[in-house]
Amino acid sequence: MPAGNSITIVDSARPEQSWIRAWDDLVDATPGCDVSQLSAWGRVRAAAGYAPHYVLAAHRGEVIGGAQVLVRNVRPLGTIGYVPYGPVIATGVPDRERVREALAGALDDLARHHVRMLFVQPPEGVDDLSGELIERGFRASDARVAPPGSLRIDLTRSEEDLRSEFGNVRLRRDIRRRSWEDKGVRLDRGDERDAPVVAELLARTGAHHGFQPFSEEYVAALLRGLGEHAALWIARHRGTPVVAHLYTLCGATMKSRLTGFDRAVPSPKGMPGILHWEAMMWARGRGCRWFDLGGLPESALRTLLDDAGDRSSLNSYDRYKCDFGGSPYRCSPAIESIRPVALRGAYDLARRTGTGTRLIRTAQGLLRRGRSGTTAPQSSPHGVR
Repeated sequence: MPAGNSITIVDSARPEQSWIRAWDDLVDATPGCDVSQLSAWGRVRAAAGYAPHYVLAAHRGEVIGGAQVLVRNVRPLGTIGYVPYGPVIATGVPDRERVREALAGALDDLARHHVRMLFVQPPEGVDDLSGELIERGFRASDARVAPPGSLRIDLTRSEEDLRSEFGNVRLRRDIRRRSWEDKGVRLDRGDERDAPVVAELLARTGAHHGFQPFSEEYVAALLRGLGEHAALWIARHRGTPVVAHLYTLCGATMKSRLTGFDRAVPSPKGMPGILHWEAMMWARGRGCRWFDLGGLPESALRTLLDDAGDRSSLNSYDRYKCDFGGSPYRCSPAIESIRPVALRGAYDLARRTGTGTRLIRTAQGLLRRGRSGTTAPQSSPHGVR
């Protein structure tokens, strides 16, 4: 981008369709991007009361960066917005600094004049953008609008290399021999028609882990709305559904989003892992570079990245994810803007009281799920936000 050429900011809840198509193309083509920045995700979240707002940076009519902000009114807090895994800046932009400054300025303007609270969880590798926003008055956030990192597996390696990283010896053996086929286990792709099955399996998992699962209607809307960016796999034992994994595909990455597992059904051990393996091989065949295990809490990231990898303190579900191998990574620091100053002070004060903490948890639940009530724990099988 030659010096002196301007960057145009498109700041609109309803930009022209040509801008939205260009934005979707950018998100889908940028390594590490997440479906939560696609316009299709905005339409899915609209069913939960959110409205997408676009802040796009363009040069000579080409979209080179931006963010999809999801906003809704939450009483008594006012209008709240959140940016899951954004903003996004195109790979290889020559004048990244100017693009970063333009996007930071546009998000700061949105936070000052249009929303009272704006929570941003940037993707990996944009620490400079987080820093730019902090310089403009944002601050570090622990609102947890999206997992702060995850584990991912490099699918360009051989099948043998991938299997060798699995921590479960029996699973490695079953995969090598494909012995599940002799035990009455069948693995199939699913679609929107399987939403009732998925919802029931999610309910079983929710009861086991103590969280409120997504509804059948939401699962159906997710599969319908994301289309080719979603992939559902179901494992059945002698015809009975036992495990369902719902994945999303974006930025050369297949990411685990929802897991439902009925532990009460008598079935061979290791079925969730077998289903993961089959989905990994399918993603590999489609040219995906990464298989992402769907999110880790900050406590697990500290253990894996900062404490020399001692996994003994991890909870059972995070240890289960580690059993597949892969490399842990942390996203750029989450940030927030809360204005005016009085609201920010009240928010901080509320966090120190039981009533205030419950109010904030309700608001966070609305950010993550679109409704109040018990939300999935950060390290649960639920990764969708």
